[in-house]
Amino acid sequence: MRRGPAPDPPLAGRTLALSVAALAWGLINFGLLLWLPGALVARGYSIALSSRLLAQSALIAVPTVFVAAAMYSRWSTKGTLATMLGLAFLGLVGVLRLDLAGGGSPVGPVALLIIGANGVLAILLPYAAESYPGAIRGRATGWVAACTKLGGLLAQLLGILGAVPALGIAAACAMVPTLAALALVVKYGAEMRGRALDPGPAVGLDDAGRLAREGLPR
Repeated sequence: MRRGPAPDPPLAGRTLALSVAALAWGLINFGLLLWLPGALVARGYSIALSSRLLAQSALIAVPTVFVAAAMYSRWSTKGTLATMLGLAFLGLVGVLRLDLAGGGSPVGPVALLIIGANGVLAILLPYAAESYPGAIRGRATGWVAACTKLGGLLAQLLGILGAVPALGIAAACAMVPTLAALALVVKYGAEMRGRALDPGPAVGLDDAGRLAREGLPR
């Protein structure tokens, strides 16, 4: 007896997964990657050398967007997002190890971090847009986009308050939401490859509000 396709995960779980992924990306992109040059200089690297190391890492990561887009369209939407989150997590582990070891080249860990962050950025919002029915698609995608900025606001607030953590502490703190996002995407993410966008039923304002309450925080 053939089984039908597995039901999609609940909208609330999907929203939680994408929100945490967006928050993690904001912390990495607007926090750790912005603090990294100063941290490298504080560890004894010259400004020129730290800039060159970051440029090398960024150059390695340039093709990421194209690779992520190809994986997203030809392999798996959910799997690609999980892969990019996993790469970002490995980069954070490398940065933490670099800080604890007190030496070594940052090119590898930073390249992994940039690859993962760029990949997440390339596919997070398209995946969010594909993951919701038409009645709440715009609101849901806007919420996920706002969560990316929330991570940046938290990181910038630390800078304004003069409370920028040490490199290892910052990496360890960013690891928590990144790992949580990876687990949540694996559990609650829906595979959207090969599926048409769900236009949703023709709903009135009351039904649209109900769908929004089921899938989005108030």
